[in-house]
Amino acid sequence: MQDPATVSGNASDDIKQFLVDPLLSFNTLIEGKYRTTFADGVVNRITIDEASLSQQGHSHSKEARVICSIRVAEDMIDGAGILHGGCSALLVDLCSTLAMAALQMYITGKPVVTVSQAMNVVFHAPADLGEDLRIINTSVTTGKRVVSAKTEIWSVTHRRILVSGVHVKMTPTRKPRAVVTSKL
Repeated sequence: MQDPATVSGNASDDIKQFLVDPLLSFNTLIEGKYRTTFADGVVNRITIDEASLSQQGHSHSKEARVICSIRVAEDMIDGAGILHGGCSALLVDLCSTLAMAALQMYITGKPVVTVSQAMNVVFHAPADLGEDLRIINTSVTTGKRVVSAKTEIWSVTHRRILVSGVHVKMTPTRKPRAVVTSKL
């Protein structure tokens, strides 16, 4: 696990600790039911480089920025040897969620359980095996039930944008599960 002291930025130590520990963050965000996740190998290689929080003067709204990095490895590429679109979407999903959680922790003192409502991903350029990626995530909005963030995935190697995305999440409603019985 990454040492939270290696994360730059003005976020509190509690927020940095939360962001660098996938077990802690996933268990919190899915209410302690975390066992394993899709693409664990990729998830565990994401490094948090910066976690910063600010107040935007013109709108008085608060903003979180979380910058992550990862190197494109074999388990992230498609048959053509470039970063798979599904892996790109995974990076947008997970890393934008970190920015949203950081903002929620900054405002309320704790993260809120959310589920994806919509995600829009635009592919700009390919990334080859071995390229270093910088993933810049910035919160856009936070409300009672809906939060959103934007993400840009950059190639550090080629100094170009690869992927951009917007992710919208919402607090799920808690309804009792219906019991279905069959007469078969």
